Amino acid sequence: MNSTFALGRVPGYCGVCLLPLLAGYAFAQTPSVTQPGGLNLGVTSFYDGFSGGPGWAWQTTLRHSDAKKMADANGNASAIFKDPSIQSDVMVNQLSYAFTQTMGGWRPALMVIVPVVTLDTHFGQGPSLKSGGTGLGDISLDASLQSEPATNADGGRLFVQRFAASLILPTGEYKKDVDINQGSGYASFNPYWAATLFPAPRWEMSWRAHYLYNFKNESPAASRAQQINGQAVTNTQAGDAAWINFAASYAITPDVSLGINGYYFEQLSNNRANGVELADTKERVLGIGPGMMWRINPKQALWFNAYTESMARNRAASNLNLQVRTVFSF
Repeated sequence: MNSTFALGRVPGYCGVCLLPLLAGYAFAQTPSVTQPGGLNLGVTSFYDGFSGGPGWAWQTTLRHSDAKKMADANGNASAIFKDPSIQSDVMVNQLSYAFTQTMGGWRPALMVIVPVVTLDTHFGQGPSLKSGGTGLGDISLDASLQSEPATNADGGRLFVQRFAASLILPTGEYKKDVDINQGSGYASFNPYWAATLFPAPRWEMSWRAHYLYNFKNESPAASRAQQINGQAVTNTQAGDAAWINFAASYAITPDVSLGINGYYFEQLSNNRANGVELADTKERVLGIGPGMMWRINPKQALWFNAYTESMARNRAASNLNLQVRTVFSF
């Protein structure tokens, strides 16, 4: 299994999960405030603690999400939308560079991530939401420090980790008269810790623990006028959040691993509009499913992942998320 780790940088953060953009619109009296659409919910999975040696790497991710449920604060299907269908198709391109020099055994790296997003929404009879079609999502800039693997007396890998921080910039397509935009309209700060543990031969366990702080949106978007306490909504702020991506796999061959992958997201504080806290607006979701990693050669790898979401609160829940991700190092 040693050859598995000759890859370029495993990607940091991807603007792929668009379904949280729908959360605030399911409740008629509540101003629309949502988490950013570009969160890494299950985008990274197996061997996430590794990021390879120095040099350049290019990643492309394709993801399709299909949601048929809008969950309220109690996790029940919202009665407002009778027959929702929310589909998103995303292509994410990421370029990264890891420096030759190390600092006390840690290798620094920089990354830039640019998503292209297509949104297709249908709501049957009754209220509907206006979506933005196809456009660029928010660009993310990452900086990371990658450790050298800890090894046993025989040189076998035991544990490896990486610390990183991502700045999500409000550069994506964003129209004030549209409910579901490709961009969020505000900046966010997302530090995380990624690690991989080898508990037994052929087995690996990986995780990525995230924190998210969202800055104010000074230009909230909606297809209808929004008010709070009798005044027009002039700014909003999504609550801070934490989540974890988790995965475990077994190497059936030196180059192919099969396993289970998932994510659990929980918003820690309520959203705000005009500085006023909006009660019962915290989001939550669990996604879980099967996955595979194929090491094609020492410079290229391929991941396949599938997720079904449950335990959703104040957001759309996806019946199926399908994803393919490839990395080339050069």
